[in-house]
Amino acid sequence: MLTMPSPPRSSPSAVPVGARLAAATLGLIREPLVSLGGTTGSAWACGADVLRIGNPADLRREVLVMQAASRAVPVPEVLATAEFIDDQQRPRAVLLLTRLPGRPAADLADVSPARAHCWGDVCGHLHAALATVSPPPGLRAAPAVPTSQASATHSLLHLDLHPLNVLVTEAGDVSGVLDWANAAAGPAVLDRARTWSILTLAPEVLSLRNEPRSKALLHGWTRSAGFEHLPTAARAWACRFMLDDLAMRYPASRLDHIRQYLTDDLGVGT
Repeated sequence: MLTMPSPPRSSPSAVPVGARLAAATLGLIREPLVSLGGTTGSAWACGADVLRIGNPADLRREVLVMQAASRAVPVPEVLATAEFIDDQQRPRAVLLLTRLPGRPAADLADVSPARAHCWGDVCGHLHAALATVSPPPGLRAAPAVPTSQASATHSLLHLDLHPLNVLVTEAGDVSGVLDWANAAAGPAVLDRARTWSILTLAPEVLSLRNEPRSKALLHGWTRSAGFEHLPTAARAWACRFMLDDLAMRYPASRLDHIRQYLTDDLGVGT
């Protein structure tokens, strides 16, 4: 559903100093670095592997989360970790991760609607798999859990599970779930609600709602994940989560449709 970025390209001069320092910390001085896109510039292809750069505490949490998630879904293997001081004198950390096979489920350029529907179907089943995973000890809780879900068993929540973060193979299998930066502990229904909101309300997907392959992907994901059965409280939670998450990225007018959905469709306020 989300649009794919252009194929990554990075000339040596375009690679920031922080990324080069991260590679050097792991002894990878001669490996070319190629940006893997994204808004944070934290992921870089490094030879056959991937560098992920970030705050030390955040990356330590991600390692624990991926170890837990690996019992149920495919995730990158952590090959090495290190900490360093970047060019702005900030403490930073770097992970060297395996680069998994497959391509993002959002890459629909050369696939049929039928195949897109199959990809959506296998992606939707990830929610049930993750619902079986207990969060690692000390993982932060999802914010503002609805009162109706307060007593629900906590599972590991990805909270950014969308087609750019799921890799699929040509055979139609999920080969990787990426980017665990938002992971938290909470009722499993919230992860389903969060993905539903991304696939239907995120500003960048609105123009794709009538595109046949995108519609097919959404239909397959909706059917296997059971989005149609999401309770109102979970949908409202996901809308508020999205409003908070996107407040610094978009002007308020670009998010008016989310507020309107809360009031007109769900009958609740923001």
